[in-house]
This record gives sequence, C-alpha cells and structure tokens, in this order.
Amino acid sequence: MEKILIFAPLKHFNLTVWLVIVSTLISRFAFFMVWPFLAIILHNKFGLNEFQIGAFIAFPIFVGVISGFYLGYLSDIAGRRKIIIVGLVISIISLLTMAFATSPEFLMLGMLGQSIARGMVENPGKALMTDMLKGRATKDMALQVRYFALNVGAAAGPLIGINIGLTGQQTTFALVAAIYGVYMLAALVVFRIETPLKRTKANQQTLGEVIRVLRADHAFLLFVFASLFAFTAYGQIDAGLLQYLRVAGFSDIIKFYAALILINAGTIIIFQFPMLKLMSNIAPLHRAGIGVLMFIVAFIGFALAPVDSQLGLMVAMFLLSLGEVIMFPTLSIIVDRMAPEHLKGSYFGAAALGAFGFSLAPFLGGLLLHQFGGFTLWAVMATLSALVGGLFFVAEKMRTTTA
Repeated sequence: MEKILIFAPLKHFNLTVWLVIVSTLISRFAFFMVWPFLAIILHNKFGLNEFQIGAFIAFPIFVGVISGFYLGYLSDIAGRRKIIIVGLVISIISLLTMAFATSPEFLMLGMLGQSIARGMVENPGKALMTDMLKGRATKDMALQVRYFALNVGAAAGPLIGINIGLTGQQTTFALVAAIYGVYMLAALVVFRIETPLKRTKANQQTLGEVIRVLRADHAFLLFVFASLFAFTAYGQIDAGLLQYLRVAGFSDIIKFYAALILINAGTIIIFQFPMLKLMSNIAPLHRAGIGVLMFIVAFIGFALAPVDSQLGLMVAMFLLSLGEVIMFPTLSIIVDRMAPEHLKGSYFGAAALGAFGFSLAPFLGGLLLHQFGGFTLWAVMATLSALVGGLFFVAEKMRTTTA
C-alpha cells in the first residue's frame, strides 16, 4: 500500500510531462555513449594534455550556464514551448557539428552551441512540467521521475554502447542529433494538443527588476552558491575521474570507467524511490544536507583508496552515488518551492548558475591533478562538500527567520 501511495501522483501526469521524461531518458541514453569519454577523444585525436582538456570542456559549460539565466528569464516572457523548440533546433545543428568536426575549433563551436541549447531545453522543460500539474506532491514526483529517467539513460548509454561498438566514438553525436530531431517533432505535436492546466500571468518585469528580486532573496542566493560548490565536487566523476584513471595507468580505462558510470546510475535507479520514501518527512534542505555528508565520505574514500584498487574506487563511487540520489533530485524541488509562480523560469535559470560548478570542475580538477596529484584532488573535493553543507544550514536558517 505504501508503494502505491508513493507513485499515486503518476496518474496525474499528462502528455507534456511524459514527453519531457521520455525524451530525457532517450537523449541521455545516446548522449552518455560519448560525452563522458570526450576527454579521451581530446587526448587521443587532438593531443591535448590534462589541463588543456579541462579548459576545453569547461569553457562551453561556462557559456551555457551564463546564457541559461537569461534564457530562463526569456521563457517567462516568450513562453517555455517556443524556447524549447528553438533550443532543440540549435541542439541538432550543434550535435552534427560535434559529430563530424575534424579540428578542435569546430568541435568547440559545436560544444558551445550544445551548451547554450541545453539551457533552452532542460530548465524551461522542468518549469513547464510544474506548470502542467496541480498539487505539491505531483509536481515533486514529476521532478523525481525526470531525474530517474535521466539516470536510466546514463546507465544504459555506456553499457549498451560498449556492446554495439559506439561508446567513445565522436560520430555517435550524430545519433544524439537524430534523437533530438524526434524529440522536436513529438514536441510540436504535443504542444498543439495540450496547454498548461493553470496559465500564470506572463512576467512583465524587466531583466533588471528580476535580478533585483533574486538579489533580495538571500536564502536562494546561498542555495545557488552551495549548488555551485556541490556541482564542482560532483563534476569530478566526469573528466576528473577519467583523467585520474588514465594517469594511474589503468589498462582498459573505457571499460572500467563505463563500469563506474554504471554503478553511479544503477545506484540511483535502485535507491532513488526507496530513499524518497525513507526521507519523505525530512525537509528538502535537510535532506540535501544528508546527501552532502555522503559526498564527504565518498571523496575521502577516493583519496584513501589505492590508485590500482578497482574495488576501493567502486565503493567510493557507490557512496557518492548514494549522496547524489538523496541530494540532486531535491535541488529542483527546492528551487520550485522557492520560486514565485510568475518567475519560475527565471529562478530555474538562476539556479542553473550553480551548474557553473560543472564548468569549473574539469578546469580545477585537471589543474589539481596535474600539479598535486590525485590525493589532493579528492581532499579538496571533500572540503568543498563540507562547505556546501554549511551553506545549506545557513540558507535554511534564513528561510526560517523570514518565513
């Protein structure tokens, strides 16, 4: 009976909500066949070193994060659907550029376009889901299921990709482009069929006025800074961990890294909803704090595990993934609760500034690994995670005081 009650909100999901969820699953499935291995492509095909790879991956993410705030604001003005469709068109063009680029410059161009387009699709998509639904429990469940779908795709992508020979190949981005094309066609149909259950009044505030509203929301700003540090630490499981394995001299890096990604996503698939039930009575920011504690333990595990210990690294990845399954789905729920109805796009866009941490992650990780080695890399990430917990605590105190 309890399990039935947990999933009861699913019956209220409409076509638009399922479109966002299913397209997230399929697009991430294809995307993760190649994106986590981009560092290997940049090293083997273009001859870049650890620091250069970190900077190369960081810059497009940085541009995407900065543009994402304005695009979130724009979705409040022009409408989520229009922004999503344009973002899908840009994604298709950019992914094809990435698939067939023969120079670092063209690959960078495609990565820039994809990073910008991602801010046009994902953040407005999350806001659109909550626009389409009534009730706090139903909205929270929609964000949880979307995150679950994302990780099913992340788990299946590298695993199936290896078996069919697509993992780590640059041309796989063409497959991702085709999937985004199907997403766009489906969106054009579904958006004509359905409209939001409750149309909020279009935001008439200027960008400057919206920025002043956000600046006055001190608890939200602390939350964004905490998210930035959390993403910086967590982002090391991409380029940072992959380069750590390469420097350590693992014989088959791609297969072992794919196994670690599988552990990461598999842990989320298995534990997300049991943990949701277990922590259903815990306030979202407190729940996120428990996830941060798991991050700290995991990074200490990465630091102390011998570099040639596959089991030690797998255990550390499991602990990190358990922290992720507790914290990351909760972040979107916190933003949705903090945001005024007419500024949800802007708040989701502003919260996405925290994803600048993903831009900083490969740069900082590559620098620490190149200059000081793996132990320092993981020790710094554990320290950043502790700082995240402190900021969550202060933000919660601010919300309680101003409530």
